[in-house]
Amino acid sequence: MPRLVVPTDITKGKFASKTIDNVPADDYKDRLVKYIPAESVAFYALVDKIVASHYKLEGSSLTTPVPEAAITLSWLIFGIGVIGTPFYLKRQKLSGQPWKLHAGISTIAFVLWAYTLSGTVFLIYGWYSVFMAGLLAPIFTFIAGFIEPKPE
Repeated sequence: MPRLVVPTDITKGKFASKTIDNVPADDYKDRLVKYIPAESVAFYALVDKIVASHYKLEGSSLTTPVPEAAITLSWLIFGIGVIGTPFYLKRQKLSGQPWKLHAGISTIAFVLWAYTLSGTVFLIYGWYSVFMAGLLAPIFTFIAGFIEPKPE
C-alpha cells in the first residue's frame, strides 16, 4: 500500500519507474489513516519529550522561567516537524499521486497532533488547553478523511 492517498482517477507518470497504475483508489478509512503524519508525529513526540524532560517542562502549565535554550530547541523541533512533513511525503510519492494536497493536510494535522501531545512550544507560551487538544486533532482528522484529492 502506497504511503500517500491514491486518487480516484489514476494516471501514469512519464519518468517514474514506480506508479500507482492498477492500484484502487483509497476510501475514507484509508485517507483518514494516511493523512495523519505518523512519522513526523513520532519524531516530534520523542525529541520534544526529551527536551521537556531535560529542562523539566512537564505539566500543563509552567510556573518557573523557561531557559532560552529550551525555547529555541522547542521552536527548532516544532519547525523541523512542520517543514519536514511535506518534504518527507514528497519523497514517499509514487508517480501519479497528488502529494501537494496530501502534504498540506498532513502538515496541518502535524501541528494539531503536536498540540494534542502538549508540545513544549505550546506549554512555554501558555497556549496549551486540554479541552482544545481533545477537540482539535480528532475533529480535524475525522473531517480530513472526507477530502479526496484530484489526480495530478
